Amino acid sequence: MTRHYAYGLDITDLDVVVVDDSKPMQTILRSILLSFRVRRVRTFDSAQAALEVMRIDPPNLVITDWRMKPMSGLGLLRLMRQRRLAPLCFLPIIFVTAHGTRTLIDRVLRAGAQNILVKPLSPASLYERLIWTLHDPRPLVFAEDGRYVIDGVAASLDAKAQKWRRMGAGRVVDLGKDRSSAVGARDGAPSRAQQLPAPEPLAALVDARSGLALDVATSGSPSPRGTRGDGQ
Repeated sequence: MTRHYAYGLDITDLDVVVVDDSKPMQTILRSILLSFRVRRVRTFDSAQAALEVMRIDPPNLVITDWRMKPMSGLGLLRLMRQRRLAPLCFLPIIFVTAHGTRTLIDRVLRAGAQNILVKPLSPASLYERLIWTLHDPRPLVFAEDGRYVIDGVAASLDAKAQKWRRMGAGRVVDLGKDRSSAVGARDGAPSRAQQLPAPEPLAALVDARSGLALDVATSGSPSPRGTRGDGQ
């Protein structure tokens, strides 16, 4: 088992590759990263262009967008996690996306991403994720599909999915009972079904739109609210 190659580094030691087909987003990320005094930032418009350079001159951390053509950020992640692309298979990867759905988060984390940020992002949130990643001790393990993944993530996601299914089933049963009891309600009195709280929005479930990634990732790993050098 191997930890990712940026583990234990200071943020000023980072050599970061940013992959995003939006020039404005490239500029924003470069500006934010340089304000953190990272050692080097390189930006690319496509996954293919980034791969060509990284195979010759590897960074020690990658930040990639999700929706790109012809190769998406997920495609880049899955390709990089293949053993034949070592040392790229051991690099930490952070996703940046405007589409932070539960399905996307699940797919990205299962494929081996360290973390996810949802646009629009703030310098503080990016710094927090970077520091957390630098102190993330979870090993990368070789999976049956021939790629490296983060140890324990799939099991954590499966447990959460099972919990959500139980919660959803409970709501269905409660609402079914309440519909029958509401038939006899008088004078427009609200039934229990009408008094039930609304389902939590996705934003709440994922902890400020990206916390699901942190919630899963932090099982047995450092606090996401770490500060430079102390991991607290």
